[in-house]
Amino acid sequence: MRRTTAGFTFVEILIALTMFGILTAVAVPRYRQFKERAFLATMKSELGSLRVAQEAFWAENQAYTADTAQLDWNGSSDIKLALASSDLFGGFTATATHVLAPSLTCSTSVGKDATTFASGDIICTSTSGGAAAGVTP
Repeated sequence: MRRTTAGFTFVEILIALTMFGILTAVAVPRYRQFKERAFLATMKSELGSLRVAQEAFWAENQAYTADTAQLDWNGSSDIKLALASSDLFGGFTATATHVLAPSLTCSTSVGKDATTFASGDIICTSTSGGAAAGVTP
């Protein structure tokens, strides 16, 4: 008389856990890459909208501003912006950092302050190593 029991054997469970581990090892780095690209896209969008607001301010005042409160612009609470200018009549430089990804930074320069790359381009870099993304006009 043969007795059958319902359930899984130890070997079947080990195989299932091994397959789950392999899938997880592949999925986690891809998920991190997607999050990083989302952070970069958010920072680029913020810098682009800031540039448009600065140009609107310049059209009215013939000068840029280093204070975002003077602009008709509301930034995201997840993005920390730093505005700087050596000459408010000639241009400005803005740097964005995401709160959840402090190692990623995006920068743009407009006018006379654009000395390292073309005026209006957005350059993103990673402080943990190398460039994070290319140029976005």
